[in-house]
Amino acid sequence: MKILILYTHNRGFLSNFFFDLSLKLSNEGLQVFNFSLKYKSLREKKEGVTLIEEPKGGYLFNYRKIYKIILEIKPDIVLSNFSYVNPSLLFGSILGVKKNMVWFHSLNNQTKPRKSQIFIKKQFLKLADIVIANSSLTKKDLFEIYKIPKSRIKILPFWTNIFSGDTIGNTNKYKKNLDEINIGCPGKLTNNKNQQIVIKALSELKEEFSDNFNLYFAGKGEDLNLLNRLSENNKISDKVSFLGHLSPEDMVRFYEAMDVIILPSLDEAFGLVFIETISLGVPVIVSSKFGALTFIDNSDFDITKFTFNPKSIKELKSKIKPYFENKKQPKKYFQEIYEKTFSEEVVYELVKNVIVSKK
Repeated sequence: MKILILYTHNRGFLSNFFFDLSLKLSNEGLQVFNFSLKYKSLREKKEGVTLIEEPKGGYLFNYRKIYKIILEIKPDIVLSNFSYVNPSLLFGSILGVKKNMVWFHSLNNQTKPRKSQIFIKKQFLKLADIVIANSSLTKKDLFEIYKIPKSRIKILPFWTNIFSGDTIGNTNKYKKNLDEINIGCPGKLTNNKNQQIVIKALSELKEEFSDNFNLYFAGKGEDLNLLNRLSENNKISDKVSFLGHLSPEDMVRFYEAMDVIILPSLDEAFGLVFIETISLGVPVIVSSKFGALTFIDNSDFDITKFTFNPKSIKELKSKIKPYFENKKQPKKYFQEIYEKTFSEEVVYELVKNVIVSKK
């Protein structure tokens, strides 16, 4: 059986997920091909998986490349995501692919597509045999907005291999003082990521407790100047550092140098950064709008201990306060959530059953 997975192969953790998945499927006896549109042509076999890269071009050029690769490989299964979805569904249907699948990652509240874009995407998604949603929140969008029948939607989480990567990063970027709390806030600096609430909450906590904290933003985006001004206006600019984009290796060091990670997004279809954090056992305070939370069994783990309404400064403050009082959740607690819910062993079995099943 041949499977073609289309995604952009790079050093990012989502790319690593798809490559790890490919390795595991290859070990199951499938012929697995990974296709990417990048900057040059490349064909090589890596640990049993065939990697194919073709130069990226214009709209029609890219469609033609995807048509040719499906025609050449003649896969039984196609799995696509992001910009590869529409041409993969179209040409997979034309060329008679037995199982044409999409991994859908985004919420409409995040991407804010135009009505015309929704209409076009809806037509292509009709061609999918299975649409994989990365949370129940995404499934809701697929059913209500894109009108995909629930019988064709499967909900699957991700795992992360961040803990197994190279961790030779630059530790000098982060102050480490046992008398101070290191607070990390990774993600693009955009309105939807809602970093303003973290600055406001810490400004109020500074008045109530002390200024024995350092706040580190890891990421780039159009809200950089706004967040800079906000930290100055709230008189905590001396406690705030903007680190810009960090490499995957530096991200491991970043997480491990933090006493707590705060993820305040207004909407998050899944939230890969959340499972990266807990896989390392780093305490996290996360917006209740993260799709990844919907996979956690509340009878085993009370998520209200570390979640908050992303529009409530009061709720966020209540979750941060224990860290000022040296009452943080233990590392083991978050690692157990990851191992039981998002570990590679658990998630792979779920994914494999969806991909290779005959239904």
